[in-house]
Amino acid sequence: MKFSRFVFCYATLLCGCTCFAQMYTFMDLGNLGNPPGPNYGFSFPMGINNSGQIVGLPYGEMITTHAFRTAPNSPINPTTDDLGTLGGSRSGAWGINRSGQVVGDSSIIGDTPVHAFRTAANSAIDPSTDDLGTLGGSDSWAYGINDSGQVVGQSTIDGNAAAHAYRSAPNLAINPTTDDLGTLGGSVSVAWSINSSGQVVGYSYVSGDTYHAFRTAPNRAINPSTDDLGPFGDWSSSATGINDLGQVIGSTFKNDGTASFAFRTAPNRPINRSTDDLGTLGGFPPTPLGVNAWGEVVGWLIDTNFWPIYRAFLFSSGTLYDLNDLIPPGSGWQLQYASAINDAGEIVGYATPPGYTDGWRGFLLRPIYNAAVQHPINADGSSVFSAKRGVIPVKFAVTRYGTQPSCVLPGTIAVTRTAGGTLGSIDESTYSMTADNGSNFRIEGCRYAYNLAASSLGVGTYRVDISINGIMVGHAVFALK
Repeated sequence: MKFSRFVFCYATLLCGCTCFAQMYTFMDLGNLGNPPGPNYGFSFPMGINNSGQIVGLPYGEMITTHAFRTAPNSPINPTTDDLGTLGGSRSGAWGINRSGQVVGDSSIIGDTPVHAFRTAANSAIDPSTDDLGTLGGSDSWAYGINDSGQVVGQSTIDGNAAAHAYRSAPNLAINPTTDDLGTLGGSVSVAWSINSSGQVVGYSYVSGDTYHAFRTAPNRAINPSTDDLGPFGDWSSSATGINDLGQVIGSTFKNDGTASFAFRTAPNRPINRSTDDLGTLGGFPPTPLGVNAWGEVVGWLIDTNFWPIYRAFLFSSGTLYDLNDLIPPGSGWQLQYASAINDAGEIVGYATPPGYTDGWRGFLLRPIYNAAVQHPINADGSSVFSAKRGVIPVKFAVTRYGTQPSCVLPGTIAVTRTAGGTLGSIDESTYSMTADNGSNFRIEGCRYAYNLAASSLGVGTYRVDISINGIMVGHAVFALK
């Protein structure tokens, strides 16, 4: 009854980017004690929080198959990062929240069945407190957690007749009476992700072999009349992630195999291919796995030139990138899967190391460039201006490798309404002024500056993104009242 989000592959033809520059540093995350050298096992990072703590699972010979959680922005330390189990021999971690609580699944005593777990903050698995139980059946799995401690996943129901998505109450075990999210009409559903409002996404069978992505209302069960994201007709779809804006990522394909695409929806809207299609790099469409607060998406795709090689991708500022083109050249690593991206733009996944013929190791990519917003906009998003104000100066100080000032490369601007009115991207003709060059920042005294025509935006909360080489590197948030 357990279903994997790594099983979807599709085909359409659109175009991606062919302009490349190194944008990330690379870190080998290692493993939980496997010997050095090729072909000694795998490590699979599955999640990263905004502090840079990474969770996942290892696998292979001469290795402990236990969930791990790293220190911030650090490789796996076998001495400190092994989370243990619920009493059985294996465990795996799928998600982590801001406080360091980890969720996943573990075998219990006797190694059957498997139960979902949620740890205390920055603690190992405690079988006496962390077993989440089930919806009445024998097995459960946990795939996502928000900062309130609500957990989502899948569990078999009473009699193991079916498996349903669930959402727990904050820091409580699964309650079969209140936590079963139901389905879109079929017998099976699974929840992959949850945001801070309690909105849950995943997929559910509708009828027969057709399944659809869903997004629930905050802290509500699946409502077939409102939560089915489509597309309708002879299509199936699955949602794998959601951010606090209500943007959902996932994959969809026609049931006869003749068409498919990857998507990121508009906030709290159903799938719309004309606006949501992520495109391709010339072959099969990608499979999205993670999305951050800014709408950047990561996942994997198939390299049709070197079948069956997989490549990790990034979708940022409206463009699809092969992450292998954005890391130090000549590294010898082949990035194959990108599992998650945090709000700092840090990306985790797994790759084939130099000299390996079989096996993956986890990696961490950290952005080279970082843009810090400057006065008069506060970095914490608390700035409020009059909607009648003519201009808001938007300024960023950009650094390279954390400390080196950088003001040579051109930067571009994008504006998004995140609250009040219609949510989503704002056309540049709305905010561009004669003094500014369309969507380009000016560089003044080693600061990126833009005079934003605030009076044309209207009341609401807005986010300004700055991108360098097409990749988001910073953000400014403010309100107009």
